[in-house]
Amino acid sequence: MASKDGVNGKGGAQFTGTPADRLVRLWRNNDERFGALLDEVLDGNRQGVIEAALGKLREEEGYDFMDEVESFAETLQRTDEHDDPTIVTLFWLVLEVDGRLDAPPAIEVIEQSLDSAGLLEKAADMRLLPLWLDPEPLSYLEAADRRTLLHRLLAAPAEAEAFVRQQDLVAAPDDTGVRLVAVVGLVEEEDTGEAADALPDPLNLGFGDQPEPELDPIEEERVRQSLAAFSEAVAAADPRVRRCEPIGGLNDLLDFTADGNWPEEGPGSFDEVNDFLDIASNETADGVLDLTVEETDDGLQVRAYNSDGLLLDERDFSLGADRVADAVALMKRRCRRVTAV
Repeated sequence: MASKDGVNGKGGAQFTGTPADRLVRLWRNNDERFGALLDEVLDGNRQGVIEAALGKLREEEGYDFMDEVESFAETLQRTDEHDDPTIVTLFWLVLEVDGRLDAPPAIEVIEQSLDSAGLLEKAADMRLLPLWLDPEPLSYLEAADRRTLLHRLLAAPAEAEAFVRQQDLVAAPDDTGVRLVAVVGLVEEEDTGEAADALPDPLNLGFGDQPEPELDPIEEERVRQSLAAFSEAVAAADPRVRRCEPIGGLNDLLDFTADGNWPEEGPGSFDEVNDFLDIASNETADGVLDLTVEETDDGLQVRAYNSDGLLLDERDFSLGADRVADAVALMKRRCRRVTAV
């Protein structure tokens, strides 16, 4: 996303027209005042304005607009206690876990490991929310809510915790089996003005709307080893954690989990399940799927419904008994609701 000049009230020019009309016009013209107006809308929790603006855009424009708005919502320019300009950004970690989540993540170890891996070199401040979050409800977190989460986490972890619990974003503590969960944090760094055309990438990983960094082979190997050491340190501190990776913004996290990157599926992969879900999702207007699953002698019988309850497709999948739980976990990551019958 282009980080416009004039965000957070800079620029001073007066706007005319309704907020939704102005958002559309400024965005289409790549006007630097877009950032200032969007900040005002996000900080005022006016999600309705964003939805109204989306309704005024052509369908092919809507995806780009929302990608920019949602990414913008996860960053904030401000001045610190010394009146120096800084940029505060939400970032997300994805973790593959196996076990009950009734104890919080080892956030101190995660923070220390990020620092040791050299991923916080530019950070003036960093904090993590000590809660396991469920990627499925996170997919419905609107842009204004992302900005609210950023403000709450910046103010105090207790305020952020109250917000995510109110939004039902916390992962169920008694779920079993291997699954993906998330941890959210924020990092604050000096605003040098060098990133005027892109959102900051606080962990320097090339995620989000910034271009992938062009690394020479030696530097690429160093980053790979640093990330591996980070993941190993977190896993060593918490036996429930198999792997842990900083993933960038929330949209990056959602793409990662939807693609089923983890767990590694190996022989007998769930390609047929993913294809079934892809085809069913393409038949919906909003991409939302609800499933019913029933265990059979050979595996699972799955029925897919759209958000209005219309049956889209059904199929039997041959799966070994040891694969059923993982298949259901995959479906839960990709669908709104999975009900056993």
